[in-house]
Amino acid sequence: MVDVLSTRLQEVYAKWEARTDVPRETDESFSRLSLDGLRRAGTQSQRKRLQIREQARKIRANSLIKIKETELLVPTISRTTTISYQCCTTCTPGSRDSFASIAAKQLQSSGRNMLLVDPGPSLFSKIFKHFSFVYNIKKFDYPRVTQTVLNDERLKEAIHLTAAKSIEEDGVSEREALREAESRAKQILKLMESTMSDTLLRITAWVMYTLLPFFIKSLVVQQSQIEMLQKADRTGVPLVIVPLHRSHLDYIIVSLFTFTNNIKSCLIAAGDNLRIPLFGRVLNGLGAYYIKRRIDPVLGKKDILYRATLQTYVMESLRAGHNLEFFIEGGRTRTGKPCLPKAGILSIIVEAYLDGTIEDALVVPASVNYERLADGNFIREQLGQPKKMETFGNAIRAIWSTIRGNYGIVKVNICEPFSLKEMVRSIDLQLAKQGGSSGKHGEKVLRSTMSTSSLFGTDVMDDEHRQLVESLGRHVVYDGANATPIMSTNLVSFILLNKYREGCTMDELVDVFNSLRQELEAANKDLAFCGENLDIINHALTILGPGLVKQQRQEVTRKMEGQGTRKEFVTAITPVSILPNVVELAYYSNGVICHYVMDSIVVSALYATLKTEINDPRAIAENDLTVFHNSLMEKALKLCDILKYEFIFCQPCQDLEATIASAIQGLTHSGIIRPCEEGLLEEEQWSRRFAKTFDDSSDEEAALVHASRKIKYKLNLEAESSRRMEFLHTVLRPLIDTYTFSAFTLRKIVGRSLTERDLVQEIFAEIKTNLDRGIVNYGESLSVDTIRNAVKTFEKWNVLECHPQEKTKIYYLRDDYDNDAATNEVFETIDTFKWTRNIN
Repeated sequence: MVDVLSTRLQEVYAKWEARTDVPRETDESFSRLSLDGLRRAGTQSQRKRLQIREQARKIRANSLIKIKETELLVPTISRTTTISYQCCTTCTPGSRDSFASIAAKQLQSSGRNMLLVDPGPSLFSKIFKHFSFVYNIKKFDYPRVTQTVLNDERLKEAIHLTAAKSIEEDGVSEREALREAESRAKQILKLMESTMSDTLLRITAWVMYTLLPFFIKSLVVQQSQIEMLQKADRTGVPLVIVPLHRSHLDYIIVSLFTFTNNIKSCLIAAGDNLRIPLFGRVLNGLGAYYIKRRIDPVLGKKDILYRATLQTYVMESLRAGHNLEFFIEGGRTRTGKPCLPKAGILSIIVEAYLDGTIEDALVVPASVNYERLADGNFIREQLGQPKKMETFGNAIRAIWSTIRGNYGIVKVNICEPFSLKEMVRSIDLQLAKQGGSSGKHGEKVLRSTMSTSSLFGTDVMDDEHRQLVESLGRHVVYDGANATPIMSTNLVSFILLNKYREGCTMDELVDVFNSLRQELEAANKDLAFCGENLDIINHALTILGPGLVKQQRQEVTRKMEGQGTRKEFVTAITPVSILPNVVELAYYSNGVICHYVMDSIVVSALYATLKTEINDPRAIAENDLTVFHNSLMEKALKLCDILKYEFIFCQPCQDLEATIASAIQGLTHSGIIRPCEEGLLEEEQWSRRFAKTFDDSSDEEAALVHASRKIKYKLNLEAESSRRMEFLHTVLRPLIDTYTFSAFTLRKIVGRSLTERDLVQEIFAEIKTNLDRGIVNYGESLSVDTIRNAVKTFEKWNVLECHPQEKTKIYYLRDDYDNDAATNEVFETIDTFKWTRNIN
């Protein structure tokens, strides 16, 4: 039996070693080298192969030791489902059932590389496979809605309102005012509307099949997701595809995905900064309709005519049967984390349903992720420098630079479509149960008559409509974030910044990578990589490049039992954790942060609750660090409130407190904390779940709140548990530092008022000063986006007051906080969540 196992292990490891060999480069540049150059290149290639083989040998040796020392485990079968990202059971159970037939049809889903096409049977199609494939794609009609928009009552009303305003302000005649308003409405529509062309779609698809393989190895999507979206498109209900926004390639990839799979292409909302010579016309013909980045030229004054034209164009496009695509975050994420939803286009779509323009729509959250971002990075903007405007020259240079690069793989994930009608009704009922309804049996009556409430913008909508749109938007972003594939570069960057900021060996990196990989697989996250861990890490390091991660060969001396010492070479891997490189590395790391955020919230709250005891040698020696459940919950809720503009912690239909309780339970399972009264904890949780099944449960909930005060947890002080806690705290620590020093800067504006730009720069300078002094330990804390979110938080807390003035905002402290003591209290509220190890 031992011989059989030994033979099988040798066969497996022989195959593994073969996979780690690096094939010799065959680049044409080798043909131009001299004989000495060829020798040097061959020597370097051979040395690299030997290094990788040595790494593989050491890892195999470590693996053999682990096999000997641990008990045998039954291997688990990797779980891949047809629809990995089904819509919400609570809000859209009917939509979830609509695609059950696809899930039953195919138990396992395989990824498909969209860049590979199946040539037809003829000789012509085999020689010109891409041309033949694109030529045979199904043709759709894309009707123009220009005249319908101009004849719409909403737009006519807005024209009369604009004319009346001109008469009042400028003193022009009624006829001249109407003529100017009508002329401007036509001009707005001309610059806005899409000129989608089936011919241009085919030409562009062929060009993309030619260009994309130059810099992308593969473009992966699940076959079952394709079938799911095809079925949704055949229903005849408009599709509203809502991807999270990372790159300018997003809309190209989504359009290529829909067009080449015989799904009607979408009209795409695009910023008017993309209306540049040639490329703007091309994007317009591919479905882009342009929207101003700033709809209102002056803060506080509504451009009624522009808003009405936009609203009418979107609604009439839906009525005409167009599919729509828009990026709910507004712009590309600058940090790598999903942004909070913007209400604009989504509000119009909801309004189109509510006023009967469309009977329903299928909303499709989606996410595209990249091993390396083709757009470059957002370092300039995160470090406070102005954004470079898109120009023809910049576009040409960017395309040329991109096609010469290596950006690894791209993966697209499509969530299950859900009915807008069903979601609106569900959210409506949830809002009614919260007490905002006067309808029969607690149900708010949906509007079914013509409404122009969004004509003047979402900022003056009624509260019910605003809450409805906000809940829907947060649901879409949450689903999209949950569906975002985790790339190899995401996980490697995450480990290096949160675990090995000072560097590690390849062996250490492989061990932690394998551990987190198993955790994420167990949590059913989509890992967009496969194969041996060593190969995956080497691939990720190549994609990230030496600008973000350094690799060095170092000689170390190891003690061998009974054999003295031995010198050997190891590969040291160190993240570049200095500015500005660390900001880009953090972008990739943040692709994983959402999956650990709740655990990090609870651990940071645990540190805050045990602030005085955690570094007390006597408490540690007595092993008596305990915390009550309600204290831990209170701190966790407070930290969620601080970071509410950074993350969406749960779906709108879920209870945040229950989500935190689940995270606490997860930490008890992992052994970080241990309940002192196990039975009471289980009974309390069962009672809470049972009480939620009743509408009138105030007495039960009051009893549960009282009971929760008795639940106590004991901190596990073992080394492994402490390392895990420190790792989880580090996940959020850069953000906490940014918010802490943003609060610290408030004392500098006591008695002063600053523009938004000056306030952000003041905070930025404070963080930079403390970073240079070594007080701030994380370079990625220097982030303009995070600073702006901190300012929003202080405004929401009524610490800061904002006064719009022409094209800018003026900030000043409210009266209650316009003193040193009050600002210091805000600072201490956030600073309590920072933990530093006591080196003594």
